[in-house]
Amino acid sequence: MDHFKLKPGLEPSYQITKVNFETQTLKQKPYVQRQTNRVSYYAVCPECDNPIQIVGLQRDTIEGGRKPYGRHNKHGIEDLAVYSEIDYLDCPFSNPSWEKPTGKRSPRSPLASKMLVTMQTQFDTVISALRAKTGLAISRNMARKLLETYMLDEGWLYRQATLNNLPWILGESSPALPLFGQFIQDNSELAQAIREKCPQVMLEPSTIAPRLVQIRNKPGEFIKLSFIFCNHHQQIINDSLQETIDFLVFKDSHLENDGTVLRRTIPILENEFTNRIKKQKGGQRDTRLLALAQAVIGKYSG
Repeated sequence: MDHFKLKPGLEPSYQITKVNFETQTLKQKPYVQRQTNRVSYYAVCPECDNPIQIVGLQRDTIEGGRKPYGRHNKHGIEDLAVYSEIDYLDCPFSNPSWEKPTGKRSPRSPLASKMLVTMQTQFDTVISALRAKTGLAISRNMARKLLETYMLDEGWLYRQATLNNLPWILGESSPALPLFGQFIQDNSELAQAIREKCPQVMLEPSTIAPRLVQIRNKPGEFIKLSFIFCNHHQQIINDSLQETIDFLVFKDSHLENDGTVLRRTIPILENEFTNRIKKQKGGQRDTRLLALAQAVIGKYSG
């Protein structure tokens, strides 16, 4: 892996370089530890929260000049991170030939517990991330539907789920949802696609929010528009995790012919969700969405 964190949880990650490691850790314990015949460098995996050892930080590695990289340390490091075999096995960085596993992770997963807590405490930020990347306004009613399905399908136990991709797992866990009557951003790629490909639809300006329009059928016309999140892809390329998900909007059943209105492949970037949380902390939180999350998660997990 080519990134590290300083501690478990929803924390920023940094490119593994000598300068970054020394600047962020200040070369203190538990990150730098003197062993009997060597000095070892430790940090935390950005995906599974397990401890990692930084290899090749001070000299070329056996692989022949390979740049410094992180590998999992299969035991806990005191004052840094506890090792979880469950989360290690589901980590994209656990094996060079790793492929996304099927099924769900164990309910005993420490990472799964963190994801559920984070979904509750950062639900407004999760919805904000989805709004920003899709053009959907996402009403509280739609947010409730997304979260209820996430809870029913135990989205926090998806084996490809991490703290970094929390918003997209929320979307991925949902079946197709209708767009009729929903508000979208007027200047979005979604609005443009609907105008071009759906002549039966009118986008009616909102009287409350000037930048939003509402999806309506024109008089005498009918079309069914729906959206899903699908094709969640994770791949390790040159020690780096490349992750994407598709946002698909389609008309009618989309089964008999190509009813695609918009297909957008969204890159899931390192630190993007963490940075959004940082910005949210300095501003006003959506207390109604947070209350909704507390009620829904409490209902289904209690």
